Amino acid sequence: MVTMPQELITMLREWHTVPVATVGSDGKPNVAGKSVMVRDPETIVWGELYFMQTYENLRQNPSASICVWQRSPPFKAYKVNGRVTIHENDEIAAQLDERVRAGHGMDFKARREKLAAVFFTVEEVYDQTPGPGSAGKRIS
Repeated sequence: MVTMPQELITMLREWHTVPVATVGSDGKPNVAGKSVMVRDPETIVWGELYFMQTYENLRQNPSASICVWQRSPPFKAYKVNGRVTIHENDEIAAQLDERVRAGHGMDFKARREKLAAVFFTVEEVYDQTPGPGSAGKRIS
């Protein structure tokens, strides 16, 4: 099991919505913004609201990559690779659905009746900070 550095956890909590990359069965890349929550130092969670390309890709290939970076100097950045487990129509999905609805109120119309809970288990963490000594270096 791989643990995320505290700095990365802090950045994920500050960003809230991050780019998540997946690959389809045709080899075509896909990237979509996902509102994430850090469950623990090894797990990131998001709700799959629209059940479109990212969802289909993850059902076929349950791996993804997330990138997050500081928006102002010194521009620290991370890439996180991992595997996902999709929860649908179970207690885990229902709990996340309730939390998302509470956070968005009745104005949140651009979604289906229920969501799927995506649990992203961290497998690799890379330093993506600009510079020859850091960018691309696996740190955990």
